[in-house]
Order: sequence, then structure tokens, then C-alpha cells
Amino acid sequence: MRDFDSAYRRYFPVIREKCRRMLDDMGEADDVAQETFIRLWRAGLDENEARSVSSWIYRTSTRLAIDHIRDRARMRQPDGGSNVLETMPVPGGSDAVLSARRQLQTLARSVPADELEIAVLSRLDRLTHVEIGEVLGISDRTVRRRLRQLQRRLQDLRLEESP
Repeated sequence: MRDFDSAYRRYFPVIREKCRRMLDDMGEADDVAQETFIRLWRAGLDENEARSVSSWIYRTSTRLAIDHIRDRARMRQPDGGSNVLETMPVPGGSDAVLSARRQLQTLARSVPADELEIAVLSRLDRLTHVEIGEVLGISDRTVRRRLRQLQRRLQDLRLEESP
């Protein structure tokens, strides 16, 4: 399967690094990247559709990394609560990224998984609306609408938390 080999050589290092940034653990990053390509192999996606393959790989690795973060959070919380992004490392450590991480932690308590995925792709991976749309197979207009919904939800949560 030459197409698989080509996709593996091209995307594996990028996906492994992306997962390392999300998980802050090279062993887990390797596991997630390998699981992504195992799923690609099983799915039998064709490299002839390079754009759809790269989107599929990116989307699958993001979801698997989020699952690892959720599992990590569940293991640390005996009551089974899930503050999904509590243990996510902050790439670069800038104030903007720290703020985004706090917002995502707040949202993780009440946001459905598909909305959380858009938030991660936007706030942590810093993808554009068009790039997020390509990865998720939705329009950039839908991405903008969902991000506005997330922003309103965050504002509502801030109002609830303020004294």
C-alpha cells in the first residue's frame, strides 16, 4: 500500500509533534500518532485524495488526544468529574494561550465534544476558520457560528460566576 506509506512519511512527524504539544508526553504522543495511522490503515483511505486524508488524519489525532486528556482527568478525579483540559500543557506559555486554556477549562464542563473540538482547533492549535472547516468537513461559516456560540456560552458562564 504505497499511498499509506507516503501518507505515513509525510504526516506522522507533524501529527506526533501536534500530539506532544497537546499531551506534553512523548510516549503518549507516539501512541496517539500510531493509533491514528492504524485507523487510517484500517479505513483504507486513499492518498489520491490528499486533502481529505490530511483532514482525516488531523481530525482523528485531535479526537484521540482529547480522549487521552479526558482519560487522564478521570483517573485524577476520584468522583469521575471531568475537567478535560486541566492537564493540557500550554504551548509557549504566553498570556493569550493561558487565557485560552482557562476558557477551555471552563467550557469543558458544559460543552459537547464536537464544540470542544472546534475550541481546541481554534484556541490551542490556532487554525483559521477555513482550516478548521476543512479538518472537520464543515463550512467556515459554520465554524464562525459555533465559535460565536462558544463565546456567548463563555460570557454567560462569566456572568454566573461573578459575585
